Amino acid sequence: MAAPPLGRLVLTHLLVALFGMGSWAAVNGIWVELPVVVKELPEGLLLLLPSPPSVPIVGPVHRVGTPGTEEEEEEEEASPLQELPGQVAGTIPSPDPKAHQLFSFRSACLLGLLAITNALTNGVLPAVQSFSCLPYGRLAYHLAVVLGSSANPLACFLAMAVLCRSLAGLYGLSILGMCFGAYLMTLAVLSPCPPLVGTSAGVVLVVLSWVLCAGVFSYIKVAISSMLHSGGRPALLAAGVAIQVGSLLGAIAMFPPTSIYQVFKSGEDCVAQCSS
Repeated sequence: MAAPPLGRLVLTHLLVALFGMGSWAAVNGIWVELPVVVKELPEGLLLLLPSPPSVPIVGPVHRVGTPGTEEEEEEEEASPLQELPGQVAGTIPSPDPKAHQLFSFRSACLLGLLAITNALTNGVLPAVQSFSCLPYGRLAYHLAVVLGSSANPLACFLAMAVLCRSLAGLYGLSILGMCFGAYLMTLAVLSPCPPLVGTSAGVVLVVLSWVLCAGVFSYIKVAISSMLHSGGRPALLAAGVAIQVGSLLGAIAMFPPTSIYQVFKSGEDCVAQCSS
């Protein structure tokens, strides 16, 4: 199949970039601030209702061909029919080596780590971010959200330059990220009176923990996706399933303690609840 024109590739990538910018501008601009603004805006809890999903339609732009491209594709697809019957009958399909790579122990470990990472970053930790940050003030919460979101693309660019392909190295990074996550979970459990509340050291620690936690886990996700890319479409499909299943399990696990049993307590603004 002939390569698509350069202009169409540039347009496709530009549309994908604009879509990503628009999506993350909305996420970083309003949705991450909901725990702060939901008490003050007149809409109140109506802000928590899910908005209609936006569906990108960039794919058809890339699929639209120039005149003559379809004919070339049809010719290439019909080329096996032009072979001699003996040649077609004598060919025996060989097993796909990528299918064996998908069911290997290494791939299973990578998919499991990917599911755990997404469970933490998409379900567990976001549910307690306000509880861990707001006791230190709105500035700490704002910095943790903004800088944590900035750590995501920076970690992705770092993975493009320096990619860790060692399974032991990725598990070591995951343990480091879990240490930061455990510290943040401890702060959320101890809310509204976590350690070092009301001090600059506490603000620095909570913001730095959120930034490093987001950066480490983002790097792990990019590294695992890059390693699974060599397995072809089945591996990428399995990675997508692991991401969605991990995110779902993380969200389900955090729903009872945050919404039913009220395990985490939120502090009130301008109220000293931790005075000795």
